[in-house]
Amino acid sequence: MYVKIIHRLFCLLPFTGWSKDYRVRLEVKNLPADSQPILLRFYNGALFALDTLPVRSQDTLSFKIPEATSPGTLRTILGFPPYAQFSGKGPIFLDFLFNREDIEISLDYQNPQATAQVIHSTENQIYFDFLKSETIYNHKLGLVGQVVINYPDKDKFYQKALEYYKKFQLERDKLIDKNYREHPNTLAGKLIKNQKLPIIPGNLSQQERDSLFKYRYLSLIDFSDTLLLYTPFYTDKIFQYIQLHKKPYASPRENETNYIQALDYLIPLLNMNPIVQQNLLQFLISGFESLQMEEVLAHISNHYIQQCGSNSDIVKRRLEGYSKMAIGQQVPDFTLMDIHNQPVNLYSEISPYTLLLFWHTQCSHCQSLMEALPQLCQKEIFTHQQIKLIGISIDENREDWEKFSIQYPLEWVNIHAAGSFDSEIATDYNLFATPSMFLIDENHKIIAKPTTIGELEKNIGELE
Repeated sequence: MYVKIIHRLFCLLPFTGWSKDYRVRLEVKNLPADSQPILLRFYNGALFALDTLPVRSQDTLSFKIPEATSPGTLRTILGFPPYAQFSGKGPIFLDFLFNREDIEISLDYQNPQATAQVIHSTENQIYFDFLKSETIYNHKLGLVGQVVINYPDKDKFYQKALEYYKKFQLERDKLIDKNYREHPNTLAGKLIKNQKLPIIPGNLSQQERDSLFKYRYLSLIDFSDTLLLYTPFYTDKIFQYIQLHKKPYASPRENETNYIQALDYLIPLLNMNPIVQQNLLQFLISGFESLQMEEVLAHISNHYIQQCGSNSDIVKRRLEGYSKMAIGQQVPDFTLMDIHNQPVNLYSEISPYTLLLFWHTQCSHCQSLMEALPQLCQKEIFTHQQIKLIGISIDENREDWEKFSIQYPLEWVNIHAAGSFDSEIATDYNLFATPSMFLIDENHKIIAKPTTIGELEKNIGELE
């Protein structure tokens, strides 16, 4: 009986006390004495702290990885280059793989990626060897690609260059297959397997080559592996694919159509695994929200909102808001008090066109817009197109609004809605940033949603 009780108590004891933490040991040559390295982990394109207090002995760093940490990509931030705050350069870092093993790597702080040498770690030995072969491959293909593009196509050397252009691509494919065949159950093997690229004929024009590459870019990726969510692989590939559709000289609004085309090809490919699908959809939503691509978000809402998963109610509500405030939709009515303490009802304001401008006194972009608006008014484009200008401050403090209004007098309907982004009107209009502008017609339907003074002038110029 006594033995049984002891056995039961033993089974009920928490195992955390006996858990095995893993170690990362980095030998960093030229590591600055004042640097404060940290260890981070990836999940769905975001970084999370794993160990912010490494043990340091001269140029050697030792990080701890809790046993429960999922296999994936880790990043150690080693420091920042001189004058980083002025040059805009990011931190100096090294990415490596973790798959339940201790890790030891040597590197030089001055160039971590090129100097990293794996001392102990099966996963990283496999992956770093592949990355070295990638560097050689990209160099060779780049050189031959320049010959293929620029050399006379009637010359014998051109034909030889075409052969090598195809040969290098096929060799890379075979190397990837070989790596995965030899290491199928490793994280490195799974990442390498998904690095395949479309084979592009060398005798195409640059435009044809780019178009074919873009069309086939995602066709060889397996979107079913949840483990790859713990690496930047999926999110990097999706970001790169979206960038392939960006036209460099187009405005953000003009590029929205291109991004929507990209999404209509991309999102159906995510159907392989609901967890991967939900996470990558939320990654896309966050990205387009940061870019204020509201037409793209409205498109996701109208066509893919049900794919966000049952645990994404907040995301769904936000997407529904973008859909309700998309171009062509009727804006909600409101009644608010103006600067003279008189009620203003939107639907009672009769005008062929109305510009609704939501702003905030503490918003620097709003201040820039306020300074530019008088110049636009002087051009009389509002008068010529019969556009009524209504400014809606969402300041918490009415006094801030009144003082600011004195500094920037404008010929507009100047009203106030207390409550900032938690106010009823902010919810109704799906406001997440200021300034936010809505150009509406006489039926209170949205014609355009400019984000800059330049876009506003362009949108007004397009009115009939």
